[in-house]
Amino acid sequence: MKNAVYVPFQDQCLSMTANMKTKAGWGPRAGVMRPGIDPDKFMNIAKIDISTGEMKILYSQPQAGQGSALVTAGDLVFWGDMNRRFRAFDADSGQVLWESIVGGMVMNSTISYAVNGKQYIAVLVGSRQSANVIPFSPELKNTSTASMLFVFSL
Repeated sequence: MKNAVYVPFQDQCLSMTANMKTKAGWGPRAGVMRPGIDPDKFMNIAKIDISTGEMKILYSQPQAGQGSALVTAGDLVFWGDMNRRFRAFDADSGQVLWESIVGGMVMNSTISYAVNGKQYIAVLVGSRQSANVIPFSPELKNTSTASMLFVFSL
């Protein structure tokens, strides 16, 4: 048991203007990197010790990520990014142990489940991020906007 929480975060702020005339309630917005941050290391996964609050950055990259991290009892951290990379990291060192390029952006949570004693990792990818969209439906001319489910066995 690591007694830790693993948090993907972007080392930037959001500059946003409120606009109550729009449906969303906001107008122009843009990410603003924290002064002094290395642009090649603004997207990070941190390990935070629950008992001490100490934070250790395990992995950094320039590509943004929106999905959450999944940690397994086998000390693996799974996380994907908007550059279609899905990775398994060592939970202590942050070393990339495995990587796959998937069919769309990873912007969602990842799950783990077991069937007959075999463990699987599933991740929904794509810009629509909804399981009810059929990826190769004829009405979708550009299948890159469709959602796809990738399942990997451990």
